[in-house]
Amino acid sequence: MVAHPQTRAGNDTGEPVSMLPLLEARVFAYDLLRRIFLQEPAQDFLVKLSQNELVLAFPFQEENEDIVQGVQKLAAYLKACSAEGLAQAEYEKLHWEYTRLFIGPYEVAAPPWESVYLNKDKLLFQQETRLVRLAYLKYAFLPLLYQQEADDHIGLECDFMYQLANLAYEKAEANDSAALQEVIQDQADFLTEHLLLWVPAFAEKVTAHADTVFYQGAVQVLSGFLVADALILQELSASN
Repeated sequence: MVAHPQTRAGNDTGEPVSMLPLLEARVFAYDLLRRIFLQEPAQDFLVKLSQNELVLAFPFQEENEDIVQGVQKLAAYLKACSAEGLAQAEYEKLHWEYTRLFIGPYEVAAPPWESVYLNKDKLLFQQETRLVRLAYLKYAFLPLLYQQEADDHIGLECDFMYQLANLAYEKAEANDSAALQEVIQDQADFLTEHLLLWVPAFAEKVTAHADTVFYQGAVQVLSGFLVADALILQELSASN
């Protein structure tokens, strides 16, 4: 991940800004989110977050108040922890927090799978999971732990959006307008048909059951960014 300045799809004068910085900002955002939610936090990742202030560089804060509030919570939490604390006691605390919220071993406090929220029987590997897999297959995206972890895990869905955000940047850089328009539309569809349908309920559970401000802040950033990104993709589609 690399930090970059805040950016948006337009400015107060009505003049368009370069599309590439906007697309790069989306890559950065989804990269950070996938790293937070895909698996238990690694020590080096937490130390990097605390030392390099990467959280404060999260883009599109001017677009959504939830992003602002979530970033503030994450930044305050990381500032309160020394590098030594993150490497030891806080690391262990966050590692257990992730396990308790998203894995078990008892009842999962905040199930991280889309099908739990959209399937009437709250079962995994059902039609909801298959529809997510079909979206992945178009871009030959093979999820981590394929057939061991359900494809509709929040971390994997963010990872998929990260891969498409990267692809969109590459197509824009190559001036391939037709391919860029297609990948932008597919991202917009994935947001409206998947992430935006279940992340609000997921965020409520995380907020209710998290003991640390870290995951409360992270899920607030996630919720706010998905809403903002849907609008950003509309603007990108219109301007392409």
